[in-house]
Amino acid sequence: MAKRSTRIKGLLPRLVQGLRATLRWAVRHPQPAVILVMLCGVAGGLWSYVQRADAFRITQVQLPASSSLKLSDPLVGDNLWTLDIRAVAEHLSRQHPWLRQVRVIRQPPNTIRIETIPRLAVAQVHVRQWHPVDADGFLLPQASASPLDRLPRLAGLDQGNGSLKVGAINTDERLKTALRVLKMLQRAPALMSRRVTELNVADVQQLRFVIDGEIEIRCGSEAEVPRQLERLLAVLKRVAKQSVAVRYIDVRFREPVIGPRT
Repeated sequence: MAKRSTRIKGLLPRLVQGLRATLRWAVRHPQPAVILVMLCGVAGGLWSYVQRADAFRITQVQLPASSSLKLSDPLVGDNLWTLDIRAVAEHLSRQHPWLRQVRVIRQPPNTIRIETIPRLAVAQVHVRQWHPVDADGFLLPQASASPLDRLPRLAGLDQGNGSLKVGAINTDERLKTALRVLKMLQRAPALMSRRVTELNVADVQQLRFVIDGEIEIRCGSEAEVPRQLERLLAVLKRVAKQSVAVRYIDVRFREPVIGPRT
């Protein structure tokens, strides 16, 4: 404790000496400080000018074609640089929550451009009708009575408690598991030339998915899927060479089980 106190006492004089040396240098060499003050003054003057200049008054607001977005304030006549573009973007986003993002962009000298980024559907879920769902779990309002061919179907979701909501981001655990596993499958080398058409998460310890609308793959849990996909790659290569008609492949075992089509 005494040593620490001694070190602190020795440090203070050195700090004082350093401060004095800095002040002496600043007195002898005032140019940098003068230049800094001048630059701050110029910057302040420029900012004051752009806030008042008519050249930066907004004269045009560009909305996306065929957009139903509506501004609460027309913005025309406001200053381009003092406009709170984040607040404008949040206001527009609340109108259409199914948009992934709304961007409000300053386009000098006097234009505001608004861009919308839509949510991209990665699968579809049945909630009274079939609804596309994006990677965040947002169920898009578009609906169809029959499933769409281009999107994988997510099955086995527990809808008895009404946990899935259309027009909102859903945090249902099975849905989140399904979206993570689907992403894993779509990136797997074993399925590069295949198309996942359905993923069933009714039992998260025994996942099942269908490729090309005809072959069922039986897996274990989400954590086991990467290793089991390696087995699947070897099996699919063997099946292709032998031209075997397959109904299902169970990759939960070290030696996968192949169920032939009868």
